[in-house]
Amino acid sequence: MKVNEKLSILLMLEKARTTKDGKSPITVRLTVDGKRAELSLGQKINANMWSQDAGMARGSSQEARLINTVIDRVKGKLRQHYDLLSSRYDYVSAAMVKEAFQGKTKRQNEKTLLQAFDFVIERMGKKVEKGLRARPTLVKLKGTRDKVCSFLKKEYNVADMALEKITYSFAEDFTDFLMLEQGLENNSAMKHIKNTKHVIKTALERDWVRKNAITGYKCSYIDPDRDILNDDELVLLYSKKMPIKRLEEIRDAYLFMCFTGFAYKDASMLAPEHVTTFFDGEEWIVKNREKTWCRENVPLLPVAKEIIKKYENHPSCVANNTLLPLKSNQKFNAYLKEIVDICGINKNLTTHTARHTFATTVTLANGVPLETVSALLGHKSIRTTQIYAKIVAQKVSSDMKLLKARLSIKMPVSMLGSKSA
Repeated sequence: MKVNEKLSILLMLEKARTTKDGKSPITVRLTVDGKRAELSLGQKINANMWSQDAGMARGSSQEARLINTVIDRVKGKLRQHYDLLSSRYDYVSAAMVKEAFQGKTKRQNEKTLLQAFDFVIERMGKKVEKGLRARPTLVKLKGTRDKVCSFLKKEYNVADMALEKITYSFAEDFTDFLMLEQGLENNSAMKHIKNTKHVIKTALERDWVRKNAITGYKCSYIDPDRDILNDDELVLLYSKKMPIKRLEEIRDAYLFMCFTGFAYKDASMLAPEHVTTFFDGEEWIVKNREKTWCRENVPLLPVAKEIIKKYENHPSCVANNTLLPLKSNQKFNAYLKEIVDICGINKNLTTHTARHTFATTVTLANGVPLETVSALLGHKSIRTTQIYAKIVAQKVSSDMKLLKARLSIKMPVSMLGSKSA
């Protein structure tokens, strides 16, 4: 819940609007959280009768007393409206106080949900053009807008909805629509809800709506089961001879990602100039992540170096100035299914599982600290990396259960519990 700063009320003369009789209109300026709104007091006064420091008329003349009475009454009413609005809404703006004082029942320039989406999308698009944000983020935001359009048509039979009409149940119903009608998994649905909350939050910050009705709706994510390769499977994948060239290239690219942690998008954009001899005299890849724009500095392990060397003169790599001859993500995943069948690996491998394998089997399981793995993966926060630590813990637990089972066969519990005579 957003906590407002207190309402500030300032009275001042509009000297630029001084009339022929030498009097200037008095303006009331309201400020809340650094944002202003102004309204006319409906009174004029000569500049020599006005005290700007006190915000009132000087002297005890009948005119001065009348103006000061009006000022006290208006300030009192403005504070009453502010207090009343604060009791009703999580956030109160200066414009809301002004409208309430003026008796307006409808907000001026009332915005709709899709208008708010369009504003956020347009602003995001400009950032993408400047290279400040990743294009996939913009694509996902547009995808959420499409989902909202479908939801509004299905649930309310409308093409758009005023922001003021959105209630908490909107988030609940939208979640049900995404999962039950659209068939999305929980985490995918939550990403659309998160985007929608962000859009309404932006509308709130711009004073297009009195409150974010769905701010309290919790996006609950479920940690998915992630297939990763173990040591034996990595060795098998590395040593297995592929029957055709295209599968060999995909296998090598996948192994490269397993030993560097690069996501498919980042791996596809790697160029020879990204390989550099770093401060320690070793070869590293230095590049910003496409998704988060965090610096992702990765020292090259021997397998990764071998693969780069193998493809340095590949026609596709030379023509496109890339390190790897990568296919589209869709084809890559399709070819991976052929590769696991050839290797006899009973796991659903995708471009994502290579990154997971690097985080777990290659690094964490071999004693690389979580903080180091987080830096290698280009994560903004170590909390993002902690999911991999859980996977390693699950693997340790599973291995220990197998060990207990083997030991129970060789050394029954009754034997272990007996004392020698």
